[in-house]
Amino acid sequence: MAGLDLTAELITHRFTPGSKEVLLGWYPRTRLEMDEESRRRKHGRFGAVKYVYPRETMTELRTWFERELAARVPACRVRYWT
Repeated sequence: MAGLDLTAELITHRFTPGSKEVLLGWYPRTRLEMDEESRRRKHGRFGAVKYVYPRETMTELRTWFERELAARVPACRVRYWT
């Protein structure tokens, strides 16, 4: 793997009220957690509301992914996290 140029973009699940409605229409029996009360409300660049994981969960997820990538694909660099 010498000279390998490998990067990763790590994107967590987030949803807007509109995307939640679409997803539930497409996948009515989904077990994907989309409870606004258990998420943090965040405003996007243009004022749109989206629901993201709480900070503690985000920290836990990022730590896990970065550790696992380093162990399994050491040449991989994380370029983006959200």
